[in-house]
Amino acid sequence: LKVGMEHAVMAELPAAQPSRSARSPRQRIGSHGLGRAARIACLVGSLPRGTEAISKRISQPPRDRLWTFLAFDIGLDPQATLTIDLQNEQPANNTYLMVLTHAQWAAWRRVQPQTLPKAGSSHNDGLNSYLISYWRTGINDRVRASFRINAPEKNRYHIGVLNAQQMMLKLKGELSLVNPGGEQLSLQEQGVPGVLLWASALFFASCGLFSVLLLAASRRGRTAMHLVMSAVLLLKGIVLLLWWCDCMQVSRTGSSTVIGNIGWQLLDKVQTILELMMFLLIALGWKFLRGTLNITEVRFAVGISVISFYLGVFEVACKTASTCSGYQLSRYILHSLCYLVVIVAMNFNLQMIYAQITDAPASLESGKLYRKHQAYKLFRWIFLMFIIAPTVELFLKVTVMPWDAVWLYILIQQLRTWAIYVCVAIAFRPDPSPLRVFELTRDGGSDDEAEVDGDAGDAEVAE
Repeated sequence: LKVGMEHAVMAELPAAQPSRSARSPRQRIGSHGLGRAARIACLVGSLPRGTEAISKRISQPPRDRLWTFLAFDIGLDPQATLTIDLQNEQPANNTYLMVLTHAQWAAWRRVQPQTLPKAGSSHNDGLNSYLISYWRTGINDRVRASFRINAPEKNRYHIGVLNAQQMMLKLKGELSLVNPGGEQLSLQEQGVPGVLLWASALFFASCGLFSVLLLAASRRGRTAMHLVMSAVLLLKGIVLLLWWCDCMQVSRTGSSTVIGNIGWQLLDKVQTILELMMFLLIALGWKFLRGTLNITEVRFAVGISVISFYLGVFEVACKTASTCSGYQLSRYILHSLCYLVVIVAMNFNLQMIYAQITDAPASLESGKLYRKHQAYKLFRWIFLMFIIAPTVELFLKVTVMPWDAVWLYILIQQLRTWAIYVCVAIAFRPDPSPLRVFELTRDGGSDDEAEVDGDAGDAEVAE
């Protein structure tokens, strides 16, 4: 998501509207275009993203964009060290390496850059590069720099190249941003490893407790659906643990291994597919209302799983922002289709159970139907929370939480996921206790039979 939004920001600036007095579309940046880009940048800075090293190699194909990001929205403490060695294989004048604070980047939408005259020309054919920044230097063909951030407080920084005349540039080099103490994580992500470790322990503990309850339940009460619930909890814990390992690797060395970075992401795709199948199978009533699924339902579940895994693999392996966003959007559409099926199947089964209860006499079997009806009513609210919660969390992230509280956002996400899993496990727990009213019906029937038998015995004695 971060890469896709960066792509949108970079694509936004060259598309700015020219001024009325301009003779060329490249002569001036309109405030409207910068405003849209700044608003997108502010949003990107508020959105969650995976752990990413802030020391990296730079290698970009030739491009003539006005602004090229080298590092976006990096939280740094005072006295953090910035080191860069950047080479431009196609030297160009009026090209600058700039370090901006987030406030400076957002303020660009309020400036009105005037065009500058091109050398040897009587008309304007350039862009004003005199924009406020924390630090800047000319590039031309190569620049090497190393300095400390002298600021009174922590802040968010953007590093990029301003190509005022939009000449063709080909950039490569190395960039290192290190917080005091050798910390390689940005300020936003420094609290994330601890959250991941504790959340992983929570899911492992919940999986262990649920497994013990399954072993203690009767063989008839345990079903394959309960094993699916246990697998969802277990895989979630493993994903968080691998993510924590990747975060610690980045924190120590500034880079992540290919296996460590891709491994947890691929396993996360598998876990989300298993989570989706858990909701789908429960909605279809597998093992709770009927023992088997028909061939159409099986094909649908397998097809959704295979296609989702295919898209997930290519989403993890993709390199460009447009390709990654395409795979991500396709996967969201596929899961949304499955959510619709879950909602329809869930409501159908609720109506079917209600119809069976209406026609059934008061007995223990009717009590089981009431339990199933209550479970599916609870499941409907659980699934509604599952669908709505991400939107609410994102709203809170953008509007309420501070910019350096990514750990809090991830904590809320994991606690919400854990609460949903626990509620599902409670609603469909093995061997639920029968309703008391049907126990009274059974006991009352036994007492009446005993009273009739006693009256018959007294009559025989009297005779």
